[in-house]
Amino acid sequence: MKVTEIIRKKTYYEVYAGDAVYEIDGELLRQYHIQEGESLDEDMLEELHKKSRFRRAYRRACYLLDDRDYSYCMMYQKLMHTYQDKQLCISVMEQLVQCGAINDKRYAQKLAEYLVERKHYGIYRIRQELLRKGIDKELTETCVRKLEEQSLEYLPEVLAKKYGSQLTDPDDFKTRDKVIAGMTRLGYDYSSIKKAVEDYFQNTEQDEDS
Repeated sequence: MKVTEIIRKKTYYEVYAGDAVYEIDGELLRQYHIQEGESLDEDMLEELHKKSRFRRAYRRACYLLDDRDYSYCMMYQKLMHTYQDKQLCISVMEQLVQCGAINDKRYAQKLAEYLVERKHYGIYRIRQELLRKGIDKELTETCVRKLEEQSLEYLPEVLAKKYGSQLTDPDDFKTRDKVIAGMTRLGYDYSSIKKAVEDYFQNTEQDEDS
């Protein structure tokens, strides 16, 4: 198969041979001395094409991971969006998992801890966020169970900080319902929120009496 044209792209070269176009990176192009007018084996060109695309996809994944952590699902979707090649993306993901660059257990634990300690989300919201990131249900439940007590410890603090200015009248049930709805959206369960609101009013009354 005769190479009719070689066009340089940003991160690779397009090698035209026969009716096909092969994407080959510069290192492999030089290593195999590929030049215009040269006759090359079709299978070799196809193999270099696959190897080059794998290298680019893997480097792209590593570049993304330098900036932040990713779950398996998130990185796979990123790669598919760019390369639109299922087998290529699966191969890259297998390599990333093998070298430990992608680890859903580590990712899920770190994210869950962040959502509790920084965002002060309740368990229901944390569960929702982990599932949305592509973490499977079993691993999600494991992470959630470990942080359930810690999450509830933040509830009174979050309630006072976000809604203390609104909770001024124990008999204003309309405002109370709005506050409960807001805390529910943060992922706390109804009974825990209701108790925290009651405790808030009780503590406020005690502070006023003293």
